[in-house]
Amino acid sequence: MCSSVQKALFEEEDHVKKLQQKVATLEKRNRQLRDRVKKVKRSLRQARKNGRHLELVNQKLSEKLAAAAGAIPHINALGREPARSSYLRG
Repeated sequence: MCSSVQKALFEEEDHVKKLQQKVATLEKRNRQLRDRVKKVKRSLRQARKNGRHLELVNQKLSEKLAAAAGAIPHINALGREPARSSYLRG
């Protein structure tokens, strides 16, 4: 073969090799990003699940507190007489 053709062929093969390496690198990075997205989605689902659970626990505690508050008179209402205004007496 002619040397210029061989040179062109070699350059083309080199270019193809570089492109294949680039594709491999991009595919690897794409897999890494997909894995990261999966982890973030999993974490988000878990956080939402925990949030719903905490909301339910909070609601139950609020109901218990309200029930307990209704059964026990408030400390300020115990043993107090109505306030008398001495300044209104004549």
